[in-house]
Amino acid sequence: MAVSSLWPFQCPSTHETISTIIQRRSTNSTDVREIALCDLDLSFAKDILDLGCGFGFMAETLARRVAPDARLVGVDTWGANEAPFLEKIAAAGRRGRFVCMQLASRLPWPNRSFDLVVCSYSLYYFVDILSEVTRILAPHGLFVTLTHTESSMVSLLRSAGLDHDAGSELLTLTGRFSAENGGSLLKRWFGEVTRIDYQNSLRFGAGHMDELLTYLRFKQLLVPDSEPGDDLPEAVVGFAGTLLSRGGEVVIEKNDTAFQCRRPLCP
Repeated sequence: MAVSSLWPFQCPSTHETISTIIQRRSTNSTDVREIALCDLDLSFAKDILDLGCGFGFMAETLARRVAPDARLVGVDTWGANEAPFLEKIAAAGRRGRFVCMQLASRLPWPNRSFDLVVCSYSLYYFVDILSEVTRILAPHGLFVTLTHTESSMVSLLRSAGLDHDAGSELLTLTGRFSAENGGSLLKRWFGEVTRIDYQNSLRFGAGHMDELLTYLRFKQLLVPDSEPGDDLPEAVVGFAGTLLSRGGEVVIEKNDTAFQCRRPLCP
């Protein structure tokens, strides 16, 4: 499997479809974004940066909670995400800007440029950028990030009938910044780190086979060097079908963790 093959993230409609499936099949009815932003007064945040913003998953909720004159900047590798990101910002009556760029070791903004920086389910791709986050974040600023648990990735592999070796690249990727190690990584760069766990699972019943296979395909677990339009291996389809016919449902652990970080420790 080539985790570097990230074609689903280039297609906002596909990404939104997966988001809808997750919301529909979740056992936890509370939106994970509300958990990540819980108890936060964001009225102070006028300049906001969304790293790895995608189609605007986090920005959609964030824009409704910040001051009317706030400015949101979204950064993503894929230019196709610009239109849906800006549409979600505009729908909340806020100003937005999109920057298409590869997130590398240096961010193109001056020191202390942002009051709030967020990063939703993508920091494991560019975890080395944390020092830059502390540089561009104001002393009073806040960094909020959402990530997966490594155990959830193992549960996902099991649902596809795969072992650790088959999903080793995925486990290595998500293990770069996960619920399990995120706190210790963040404490190198922030004087205050608050962890909030989100307990959830996805339940797929006998009539949800198409949704289950769509979800597994999106996660890039199954086919080495997969490309758009590739079919899942027959063995995986058969395995999922057997699970549904035997137990009546497939349950995939979907526990996530949010970190709220304050007092940036500038290098």
